Amino acid sequence: MKDALNLAIIGTTVVFASLVLIIICIKIYTAIVAMINNRNNKSINKNNDSDSGKGISVHSTTNVNSSSSLDGLSPELIAVITAAIAACMDSSGAGLQVKSIKRIGHNTPIWNVAGRNEHILSKI
Repeated sequence: MKDALNLAIIGTTVVFASLVLIIICIKIYTAIVAMINNRNNKSINKNNDSDSGKGISVHSTTNVNSSSSLDGLSPELIAVITAAIAACMDSSGAGLQVKSIKRIGHNTPIWNVAGRNEHILSKI
């Protein structure tokens, strides 16, 4: 009976010690990945110093760009994006010119997107 109790205590201690070790390894790995991402983001920001916001470059000018497309996008989509930027900036949008639009991949896990879609579809 005493041997069984010793074995249970040693086994439990080993399991919890290994779990703590795994947690520490994950924390270190997360810190390393965050440091690498910050370094990459700084180099990207140095290369694209004219970009502002989340992948959208907006320059305040007096000429509004009325070209038919910006990287293959329809003028309606460009107008909607410009209006959204103006709404976020609490301005009328006069003098705003969208120079470039870059799609940003979402960091939302796929299970979160699936759950959100399922919830939205259940409301319809």
